[in-house]
Amino acid sequence: MAGWRGHGLRIAACAVAGVLAGLLAGLALPAKIATAIGWDVAAIAYSARVLATLLPVPAEEISGWSAQEDEGRWAITLILAAAVAASVFAIFDMVSSKSSGAVLALAAVTILSSWTLLHTAFAAHYAHRCFSRGPRQPGLDFPGEKPRFADFLYYSYTIGMTFQTSDVDTRTSEMRTLTLVHGIFSFVFNTVIIAISVGLASGLLGD
Repeated sequence: MAGWRGHGLRIAACAVAGVLAGLLAGLALPAKIATAIGWDVAAIAYSARVLATLLPVPAEEISGWSAQEDEGRWAITLILAAAVAASVFAIFDMVSSKSSGAVLALAAVTILSSWTLLHTAFAAHYAHRCFSRGPRQPGLDFPGEKPRFADFLYYSYTIGMTFQTSDVDTRTSEMRTLTLVHGIFSFVFNTVIIAISVGLASGLLGD
């Protein structure tokens, strides 16, 4: 229960930061802009916290630390849904209205922060579940040295960008399933963003 409370508090802290940023931005900016700013602050705060916490951790301690930072499969599903929704909102509600350069830049930040959030959360989940059977039976086999969190980021972002596992071997059914789900989610996310962007760009050029 303590772990769940810790996870909930960390997510809540990032959410509160985003809400406060959105409310402050809403005092001077339109609601849709303020909402995007709030989401960006929350997403960046979450990713920055995970990276700042896990990147310095030695390879021998990464299993225990990642267990504390891993939000679990259901939280990752919610993060994915929120990231996709925020990105689609950014493209549709900003780019389609012939927005200014600053607003277009905000839309780009929203998409990038959502993408980063998704794969950083998956990296923490990989680092945790990799050692679910103990340190002697890792679910992912990295060549060379024992993996640090940077290695799990490498694995996660490789899947996010190429939908393949590169030079890392999956050793358990759980890791293969998780990798499959991550790859499918990444493909859908990237395809939706690219398709909408191309469609809107074509429409704008045609006007």
